[in-house]
Amino acid sequence: MEGMDEQKKEEEVKDEVEGAGECEEEPACVQAGRRSPRLDRGRSQEKKAKRAAGVRFKSCASLEGWPGEISYTHTPDMSEVTPADKRLLRQDYVPGVSIRRVTDTAHPACGQNGLYATITFGVGDVLGEYTGKVMPGHWGGEYVTRLWNTGANSDYYRPGVDAQKMGNELRMINDYRSVPGATGPNCKFSRAAIRGFRAALIVAILPIAPNEEFLLDYGEVYWRQELMEADCLPPGSPGDGSSGVKEAGVSAVLPSDLEALENDLREMVSQATEGND
Repeated sequence: MEGMDEQKKEEEVKDEVEGAGECEEEPACVQAGRRSPRLDRGRSQEKKAKRAAGVRFKSCASLEGWPGEISYTHTPDMSEVTPADKRLLRQDYVPGVSIRRVTDTAHPACGQNGLYATITFGVGDVLGEYTGKVMPGHWGGEYVTRLWNTGANSDYYRPGVDAQKMGNELRMINDYRSVPGATGPNCKFSRAAIRGFRAALIVAILPIAPNEEFLLDYGEVYWRQELMEADCLPPGSPGDGSSGVKEAGVSAVLPSDLEALENDLREMVSQATEGND
């Protein structure tokens, strides 16, 4: 009898424990801890699908003149393109250009790298985008070019692209100064918006034949800084394609620069105030 009573009590306790487990819900933190990251695969796939459809920033419903029934996108929609066509569209390297050693002993960059055309470029043809690491405003360096080109000193206090440790073929373009036969640059920087972000492009400003070297004007700021660092370095000093495009490196701030920036900021505030009125 006693054995039967003990067995009955054990069954009752077991039923109570199971019943408690059924009616008491685990805390949210415990439930979250039990979830596997694999359960969120659907969400990851959804994010990938959105990226594939194109980057869409703010709604352009307020864009004057834009039809409301048409979607606005910063990127081409690849959703209808086959994998084979995507492979055809993909460009692993900048087309139409070649990195070569400069062998002309009269060239200021002899023994260093230069960038040469492999096809014909006409005036206005785009060589490609000058890529690198986007750095904050007032970041200086020999490989930096600015993403603004308004002509105001404030351009140098805005983000720029630094090709010091990463970039593409376009960082190999030399300056035109003292290059035999060169009377000026045959290409230049141009700013545009690509994929919804500011970008620096390099565009041909003269016809460029195959095997002709691309030449930029590194700019007044670069040469001023070079003279300061080299202490009377003569004008026409070699540009080093192997160390990149040095179109707008800035590392020294002069009082006149700060004064000009202050004036620019005052003008911007004044224009904003007038616009609100």
